[in-house]
Amino acid sequence: MKLHQISGSPPPALAHALAEFELPFTYPLGPGKFFRITHGEDYTLFFRAIGDETCFIAENEGRIAGVLGTAVRQLWMPDGTERAAAYIGDLKIAAAARGGTVLIRLARAAEARLRPKVKAAFGVVMDGTAQTPGAYTGRAGIPVFQNLSQLMVLRILVNKDCIKNNPGHFQTTRQAGLACYQRLSRGHFACPVGDARQRSEITPVWLMKPDGSACGMLEDTRKAKRLITGDGSELRSAHLSCFASNAVPAAAELIRVALGQVTALGLPALFVAVARPEAQALREALHPCEVLAAPATVYGAGLEPGSWNINSSEI
Repeated sequence: MKLHQISGSPPPALAHALAEFELPFTYPLGPGKFFRITHGEDYTLFFRAIGDETCFIAENEGRIAGVLGTAVRQLWMPDGTERAAAYIGDLKIAAAARGGTVLIRLARAAEARLRPKVKAAFGVVMDGTAQTPGAYTGRAGIPVFQNLSQLMVLRILVNKDCIKNNPGHFQTTRQAGLACYQRLSRGHFACPVGDARQRSEITPVWLMKPDGSACGMLEDTRKAKRLITGDGSELRSAHLSCFASNAVPAAAELIRVALGQVTALGLPALFVAVARPEAQALREALHPCEVLAAPATVYGAGLEPGSWNINSSEI
């Protein structure tokens, strides 16, 4: 078995093998709904758009046995300080390789690469995933990844009764939007957005309530990752990244403004990730919007449990 350590686009033969490898894997998105992921020809672009990426790929006789993606990125701490952390994602093991050494080899290679750079790591796992980090961390020298926080990933469908036409004064600059996001994220762990222009086909749009009580950035991931439903159609959506607010009404108003932008872009829905305890109140404030909800969990090492602001575009 050969272990590839890739930073940058994979060569064509490996890219083709990765595309074949992804096909059987599906993920839950609300009751009875599933999707699969395709990263296209440039498998590592998704992680490059987040930070300093390295993807680990186990290959056996031309077939992919497992993958693990990583990116070193900045993380805002609840006290307002900033530190480097490793983001771990897209861990997949082929069915025929489960129970063997592939997972351990990938994890050890990632740890050797990341440990000199960071002292903390985290990842997001959709609830319903067959194996959570508790099943494969804390052994063979791999740090324990504990449950840090619960999220709800909302997919809000566009309809005319949900949107609020976007007055121009809701649009803002990247600098002002990030400053608002950092201020509203005090008391939370938060992920400043990576280079959205690498992954987004639409031009990222920053939104902020004029009083600074809510903010977010509209983007998509179609250059780096697409979601494919069970019937083979693409689950096209925008994402509201860097989303934060100081109250549910402000959050709901900003989302309605964002939905107006999504309608203008011709997209049918908007993804946003919120803390699970806040999700129900937000859904009620968005009535009569149709909202699909999928629970997720943040796991990590070297970090304390707490509330998180996570970009749905980077899960």
